[in-house]
Amino acid sequence: MNISPQALVATIRLNLMRRPLMCPEAVEEVLDIGRVRLNALIDCGRLPWAWDFSAIGGHSKEVRILSACVVELAAGSPVPAVGATRNLDLPAVINLVIPQKRESLRGIELQRWFHLSADWFHDMRANGELEWIPETLPKTGPKASPRFTRESVSRLLERRRIT
Repeated sequence: MNISPQALVATIRLNLMRRPLMCPEAVEEVLDIGRVRLNALIDCGRLPWAWDFSAIGGHSKEVRILSACVVELAAGSPVPAVGATRNLDLPAVINLVIPQKRESLRGIELQRWFHLSADWFHDMRANGELEWIPETLPKTGPKASPRFTRESVSRLLERRRIT
């Protein structure tokens, strides 16, 4: 099957918006590497935007990597709409991960973007790492998911970055 370069680029852009962070297993598949090599790429800065979302007191790491970094490394060149990820500052990266024009974000959206469970977000709210917006929620449907402030999600990204 032949896929046009334009269709491929459009698909990559859409997925970078839908899934701005990747779990290690996906990165290993994309780059065809193992965990030791992945950790080395993070440690040496070749994957400059990575976070550890381990639970407080947890024993295993919950690493997530900015998808644009992975695509850039796999393709050998920056994603045109993003530029070289190592040159980005934290506010620019946060804007790639979470929408810029919204003051609050639904937990269900964050679960999808961060590849983390609802329980993880509940725990982060309980320990004060995320600021929940109190409101009466319906029992089901898209608005049944709690909202968190964009500012608290930004602070979480700043605190949890692997440097």
